[in-house]
Amino acid sequence: MKIKNDSWATKFINLLGWFVLLLGIYSTIRTTFNTLYYKQYPAHPVIGFGSYPQFDEECYEQNVYPLYDPAGQVRKPTAEEERIRSENINNCLKKLERVREQTKTNDRWTSFMLVFLGGGILYTKRFYIKES
Repeated sequence: MKIKNDSWATKFINLLGWFVLLLGIYSTIRTTFNTLYYKQYPAHPVIGFGSYPQFDEECYEQNVYPLYDPAGQVRKPTAEEERIRSENINNCLKKLERVREQTKTNDRWTSFMLVFLGGGILYTKRFYIKES
């Protein structure tokens, strides 16, 4: 049964349904690509904003800085400072791994939700938009 109603509501619902469905298909393709192509899943989500740090190198960069003695000369870190720096790097890498796993899970569920929601909007519009 074809819907003959060309009202603004029908056009808006069609636009919304197709937009959400296409966005879901895009995010599904990107999520699949990220899962298969990259050795480690990226920390930046397919749809949305990422967090800092996003790469392993950033954990090392933010924890490597020169230390100065009272005379203003660069000095080597003490054993305690080196231990703290090493702990900070390990904590950052663990956090980054947790963020990657969470991003991977969120991307999969977002893709599923958008495809389901877009298809649902397009399928169910026949039940709540009456023919004129």
